[in-house]
Amino acid sequence: MGIDNKDELDDELVKSLERLVEEETSVAKAFVDNQKESSAENTAAKDSQDTDIEMGKTKVIPKVTTDMLTKSDDDIQKTGVYNVDEVRDNIRNIPVKNSDSGVNLDVDLDVNSDVSSDIDSDSDVDSDKHADSDKHVAGGTASDDKKKKIIIGVSCGIAALLVLIGIITGVVIHNRSKESYKYNYEKGMECYKNNDYDSAVKYLSKAAKLNEGKKNTDLKYTLYECYKEENNTDKQIETLKDILSYDENNQKSIQALASIYEQKKDGNALNTLIKSYKNKEGYKYLSDYVVENPKPSVEAGTYDDEVKLQFTESSSSTIYYTQDKSEPTEKSTKYNGDTIEIKNGTTTIKAVAVNSIGVYSDVVELQYVVDYKKPSTPTVSPESGTYAEGQQVTISNIPVGSKAYYTLDGSTPTAGSEEYTEPFDIPVGNNVISVVIIDSHNQASSVVKRNYVINKAKTFSYNECLEILKNRLIADGVLKSDGNTTSDGRKVTFVYQPKATVNSVEMYIVRFDVTDKSKTSTEGYYGIGIKNGTCYKVTNSNGSYSSSEY
Repeated sequence: MGIDNKDELDDELVKSLERLVEEETSVAKAFVDNQKESSAENTAAKDSQDTDIEMGKTKVIPKVTTDMLTKSDDDIQKTGVYNVDEVRDNIRNIPVKNSDSGVNLDVDLDVNSDVSSDIDSDSDVDSDKHADSDKHVAGGTASDDKKKKIIIGVSCGIAALLVLIGIITGVVIHNRSKESYKYNYEKGMECYKNNDYDSAVKYLSKAAKLNEGKKNTDLKYTLYECYKEENNTDKQIETLKDILSYDENNQKSIQALASIYEQKKDGNALNTLIKSYKNKEGYKYLSDYVVENPKPSVEAGTYDDEVKLQFTESSSSTIYYTQDKSEPTEKSTKYNGDTIEIKNGTTTIKAVAVNSIGVYSDVVELQYVVDYKKPSTPTVSPESGTYAEGQQVTISNIPVGSKAYYTLDGSTPTAGSEEYTEPFDIPVGNNVISVVIIDSHNQASSVVKRNYVINKAKTFSYNECLEILKNRLIADGVLKSDGNTTSDGRKVTFVYQPKATVNSVEMYIVRFDVTDKSKTSTEGYYGIGIKNGTCYKVTNSNGSYSSSEY
């Protein structure tokens, strides 16, 4: 027989016993009423029987008080049983005396108030008759027999009812013990061990509501496991929350609750749970459910050039971001792996990672201040001064991604001015050259100026160039001092060749012929720079010249 069936039988037994008490009370009342009627019919002839009638009116049912049936839970938990003396004390008696027999009988007067009232009323009306009771001695024997029968009947009734009261008291005590913490806890755990989860829920939930059970988290966790076996998700959540209201860092309950939310794909509930444990001990128990924050490739800060930002994201989450200081959600810009370009000014980026069920990471807030700085000034050489024609200008210190621009009239250069690509010649005359560097952000450097005075270079005639060459050959011992004879006495002839530009130098080309005993041969070629008067040894290869400085 199941536990629930036993409890139902106990309840039915109590109800049956209560009905039995009511029936017995009705029988007793009918008996008293019958005696009352008989007494009224024989009053005139048998005054001696007044005492017997009074005896017949006496109730034979002891009182079963409300207290006996409604003993408080606190009393039961303290004692576990009813006090038998309490039961006995509630059976109140009325003394009925007979002067002849000397017998006293105590019976309860409280079962039916109307019976008690009738007895009291008749006693008052017949009070004068009791004064004359001694006149009926002659009929005493018959009255004594009747009294004895009544006493025996009443005594038997009382004994039977005492037995019934004992049974009722025992059942009531048993029923009341079923309301106790100990009873429900032990029954619940027994059912749980026997895999009777439905019955376990019944007992454990009752025990959990009592004072001793409210803070018993182990009891409540067992109750949660019962709901889990029954697949009652709502009750599982309710029970786990109840546990955490008493023990907020209970590891098993925190992890169980998070697991339920994850299985339900309830990202909002899981978000709320995680946030509620931020900066608390229990947060560490949620590590498996916390979404990793987005990681920026460039830390927040101040920069003098454009920032190219990227985020490192987990394969199990997606990053969303904003650039207007608003909180990012799944409706914000989705990060697709491309570079986020942060230009001049102050930019605030907020990013969040969201997993597949809608659990959010912490919001990462990054502030970038980009303040483009002017490029450094260019290096221009040579320094300002007076130079001969042919002087060149070189510009250096140009950053990658930037360009140099210049003017020759002293005006400020712009991106529309002449772009520097290689060294260039300074024109003859007075020149003010201005140079600037402009970077990719259209930021311009300071302007550098140079003042060059370029004099026109001297141009040497052929004869001048020839004299320069002869002097050089005399100095080297190739010619005698006359300039027309070799050091060994042979005659020298200088043969003019057309002007040519060799290795970027414009020069006169002279063929060097030597005559020995009427035989003339060419021993080489020389070149003399028209503008610089420098001598060169020249090689002629089929009309193509090359030179090296002599």
